[in-house]
Amino acid sequence: MKRFFRYLMLARRTLLEHKLRSFLTILGIIFGVAAVIAMTAIGEGGKQEALAQIQQMGINNIFLNDLRESRRSAAEKGRYAGNGLDRLDLEYLLKTIPALGNAAAVQEKELFVQTDSYKSKRRIRGVDASYFDILGLVAEDGRVISPLDLQESPRVCVLGRDAEQELFQRQVSLGAFVRINDQNFRVIGRLAERPGYNNDVIVPVTASVLFERIEPFEPPLSQMVVQVKETRFIPSTASMVERAMLRRHFDVKDFEMIVPEALFRQQEHTRNIFNSIMILITGISLLVGGIGIMNIMLASVLERTKEIGIRRGMGATKKDIQIQFLAEAIVLTSAGGVIGIALGLLMTLGISWFTGWPTFIPIYAVIGAFSFSVLTGVIFGYYPAKNAGELDPIEALRYE
Repeated sequence: MKRFFRYLMLARRTLLEHKLRSFLTILGIIFGVAAVIAMTAIGEGGKQEALAQIQQMGINNIFLNDLRESRRSAAEKGRYAGNGLDRLDLEYLLKTIPALGNAAAVQEKELFVQTDSYKSKRRIRGVDASYFDILGLVAEDGRVISPLDLQESPRVCVLGRDAEQELFQRQVSLGAFVRINDQNFRVIGRLAERPGYNNDVIVPVTASVLFERIEPFEPPLSQMVVQVKETRFIPSTASMVERAMLRRHFDVKDFEMIVPEALFRQQEHTRNIFNSIMILITGISLLVGGIGIMNIMLASVLERTKEIGIRRGMGATKKDIQIQFLAEAIVLTSAGGVIGIALGLLMTLGISWFTGWPTFIPIYAVIGAFSFSVLTGVIFGYYPAKNAGELDPIEALRYE
């Protein structure tokens, strides 16, 4: 081991004597490794963000969003617009599909909201009590909406953390009031921080304020959420839900169905394609870089033929010569790997800074990129090293 380390130090010294040539030789390795690091960082960052969004939705949930066409638009096109989503749809799904467990109705409207420090229109979300369990939403302070709230329809609301700050400019104590369309709603809870829900103002779905000044033929619900009991039944259950809804809506698809589990599988498929492309680009980059190194090493063997002859004459074996040239190739590609990793990190920071894209560099990408660069040195340095070791000492000494 000490002997090989000594050869590495000798190789380093030899290569530093030709700095420019050595640097130009490893450019292919540098850019190949940098590309791997940057692409992996973008891919992993996107994957983590997508997975976080899918997990927020709940992997076992199926979302049905109102997608009903306006009556006027449908009439102009000579087709039926549909009635939109209602609670009867929800009851029908739970009754006819045993694989479904929990379910929740949702109605969203833009309403006028007022406090001492805020006055503007904003989205109000009316939900069933089961909505919080289905989506895993919990109260950081106070409580969430209960089944009793839906039965008695009191004017109560739950705020997301950002909504609370915006409406009150402070951490509000429970019991404060928010005025929604001239009705006072008492704050009963604050949601724990959760991306996608921090800006919510949530009231019972039965709150009369949601149905005041309702537009003609406006559907009673804007969204329904159903939960599948077992993950393995999600694909088949999703198909059953879609067929059941089409039956109830006379084959008019006035709804949009979102299945987080299907989005997860699609994201995994996309990631596999991305990884395959990345491996291909990496392979091509390292191949080009490796060929460049092999050419330079072959030229180096030719230039140093007399030196090889002198070393052989002083007692160096074929193996000593081979190890020396192989060590030079490994030092070259290792240096290219280190510089490439540093460049890849800078590229990743630049991409994240200028575009705002999420990035994440996993440790396996750094280790893998460096390992492949070293392996490239071993593979493409072997042939020149073998040639150097097999040179005839007598002929090498005569070489001019």
